[in-house]
Amino acid sequence: MAILPMKHIEIIAMQKDAKKIVDLLQRLGTVDVTERDASDETEELNLFPTRTSLTQLEKTSASIRHAISLVEEYSQEKKPFLSGFAGREELTEEEFNKRASRNDETMKIVYDIEALDRKIASETTVRTHTRHQLDAILPWEKLDIPMQYTGSQKTSCITGQFSEAYDEKSFYEEFCNQYRAMKESEAVLKGISADDEELKIPDIYTEIVYTAGDQTCATFIVHKKDYEDVMATLRRMSFTAPSDPTKHPPEVRIGRLKNRIKEASKNIEEARDKLKEYTTKLDDLYFLSDYMIMREDKYDMLGRLLFSGKTFILDGFVAEEDCAHVEEVLTSKFELVFESRDPLPDEEVPAKFKNGAFVAPVEDVVESYSAPTRGDIDPNPVMAFFYYFFFGMMLSDAGYGILLMLGTLFVLKKRKPEGNNKKNMMKFFYCGMATTFWGFMYGSFFGDVVGAVSKGFFSGKVSLDPIWFDPSKDPMKLLILSFCLGFIHILLGLGAKFYRYCKNGEVAAAFCEIFFWFVAFAGVVMIILPMILGEFTPWTISDSVPIAEIGKWVAIAGGVGIFLGGGYGKKGIIGKFIGGFGAVYGVTGYFSDLLSYSRLMALGLVTGIVGSVANSIGTLFFSGIGKLLIFIPVFLFFHAINLGISALGAYVHVNRLQYVEFLSKFYDGGGTMFTPFTGNTKHFKIKEDN
Repeated sequence: MAILPMKHIEIIAMQKDAKKIVDLLQRLGTVDVTERDASDETEELNLFPTRTSLTQLEKTSASIRHAISLVEEYSQEKKPFLSGFAGREELTEEEFNKRASRNDETMKIVYDIEALDRKIASETTVRTHTRHQLDAILPWEKLDIPMQYTGSQKTSCITGQFSEAYDEKSFYEEFCNQYRAMKESEAVLKGISADDEELKIPDIYTEIVYTAGDQTCATFIVHKKDYEDVMATLRRMSFTAPSDPTKHPPEVRIGRLKNRIKEASKNIEEARDKLKEYTTKLDDLYFLSDYMIMREDKYDMLGRLLFSGKTFILDGFVAEEDCAHVEEVLTSKFELVFESRDPLPDEEVPAKFKNGAFVAPVEDVVESYSAPTRGDIDPNPVMAFFYYFFFGMMLSDAGYGILLMLGTLFVLKKRKPEGNNKKNMMKFFYCGMATTFWGFMYGSFFGDVVGAVSKGFFSGKVSLDPIWFDPSKDPMKLLILSFCLGFIHILLGLGAKFYRYCKNGEVAAAFCEIFFWFVAFAGVVMIILPMILGEFTPWTISDSVPIAEIGKWVAIAGGVGIFLGGGYGKKGIIGKFIGGFGAVYGVTGYFSDLLSYSRLMALGLVTGIVGSVANSIGTLFFSGIGKLLIFIPVFLFFHAINLGISALGAYVHVNRLQYVEFLSKFYDGGGTMFTPFTGNTKHFKIKEDN
């Protein structure tokens, strides 16, 4: 097919009908509305202020999406296999309006879900904080007095912890050492010697409550007169008092904390159970989410329109084939002015492809590269065959190709994808067909599984012979084939550029820049073919004039034409000379491009060799049932890995061949794709009732 011709349309209608017209255009999904900004405003026409409404709609949509994610997280229902590829459910306008009437009830569910989420978050925070408190107090569980207890009339009680592990004996020894060291230090400062009375250890009752690792919790009772000395000694031992001592025995607080943790856990579980109950409302939540998406898009569109006191103006582009239908639908339902015209010469026109089932799947390849401009031609019909063909050459295993076809057919039948998902499934289906073809051409079916099983399990000699040749035994033939196909691919790119020039009325440029390359390449082919095919074909016109000799002069003539044509459009003799020299030097670029097609050989070889190695490993050990038990998992594992890596490599490199070696020959890009105003929903779509 081609790039569809576009019509620029302008609609002038009553302001009261603006929302209804925008709704209708959204359902039609055939108009690419022109973006407006403040520079388009005049004294009579102004943009509709929708920013506040859009902000609120975005917040609401975010809340709905969050609610859906929460319900899905706690839902016990598993999504169907490959549900991400499923198409959207289609609703009539009547069904859509009926479901939309329940949106207020669904929004209340969203608020309930948000409240439950806040409760879960709050209770989780409480539980976490309480657990930290419990962890801090648990070492004191065996203490049977309050941690804040300070003693009696004649005694002092000290409670605290050390950053070392002690038992009562090791503590007392360290305490005595530290006490004596402290007293001796005090005596030295006074300039006297400490006597035995001063070095006498005060009476101290010690109870080790907890010790483990680098922590010791303890309580001490001493006479009030010894309190200061004991505290000073304890501090020398890195003693610290509790940061939050209890007014009651610690077990009282521990009990309260455990009860609070149980209560928080119970509240969390109850909230989660309620969230699970909302699983039955997921369909309504999905609809509400799609409804809000459509409202966001609608208000965004209203913000692009220019309004006067009682009217508004909408302009944009529509495919020429859809223009009459859009006009008929709008004028039949509203009082408005509908005008259409061809795009102006300097007007940027969005591009829309229309191709058949074989070509359409590769449109996203071109769109990822760059959208076409008005002067470009649609590269998809030229590219599609070689895209599938080269992918098959690189994956090149009939077993893998059959798996690709079966997998994509399963998704297409069971999940019924739409849009780009459907195109991708079709793309890989055709790639699977090409892979199967080349697999049988090369004699590769899961590597050499037929021969490996025959030899390893039955001592036989059955094998799957290639229809054409085995690349592993004749890699040079595959390399030559790769270069030949690459050469044809490059010529097609040049041919597309020649056609584009002629289509746009640049016939002189077509001949100067492209035609002479064909002449030069024809001469090179006449020289090389006799070398490749040798004696099998008579390569002479007569006994005295070999085709190779003619080819030499044809190539020279082409080279001269390239040099002379390279100066086309350049000013001055020097400019023409430099242009001609640059054009001739371009042969190095073509040579580099041609070498790139060696990847067709490299990837095709690797796929088959790795598959064969996997089969050899699987049949290497044991015999009988033992060999079978080894072979099956080895076969599945290695071929799954090989299929994944090889398919990814084929996909990456086939795209590179299109982008670098093919599209660069004739395709400029730099335009914009046709982006119709439509419902960008995820779960439901609305069809227009005719």
